[in-house]
Amino acid sequence: MKLKILKLLDRDTHKTSRCLIKLVHKNTNYEITVTRAWLSRVIVRSQVDFEDCLVQLRRELERQHLLLLCNRYRRNAFVSSMARQMSGGLACYLVDLGVPADPATVVGSVDPAPSDEVAMAREQEKFIEEWITSCAEE
Repeated sequence: MKLKILKLLDRDTHKTSRCLIKLVHKNTNYEITVTRAWLSRVIVRSQVDFEDCLVQLRRELERQHLLLLCNRYRRNAFVSSMARQMSGGLACYLVDLGVPADPATVVGSVDPAPSDEVAMAREQEKFIEEWITSCAEE
């Protein structure tokens, strides 16, 4: 079990609040629990890996107009199949347009990130598509 304290950004009020993130891996089961003082807990589970949990968690938090300020939700976060497999879904690359993914830019997916670098899933997907295209052009 791992515990992290991160911030949640309310997209309506632009205020942040702290939350506790609990990551549990038992056998082939993965679980992430987000506990917040002012709202109910969010629990997501998967039999794939933590990345699958993070995708589910993002969907639920966005539905509630919240963004978790972590590296995985940065605009330029890219999860390769190798990084995903080697970390159980807890590592991602931070990429720049025109520059291939570099192992030196691998970060912990649930480590803190600045609010101005975290984006909605649609915006992140668009950036990653642009990044892939920009690397293919080189």
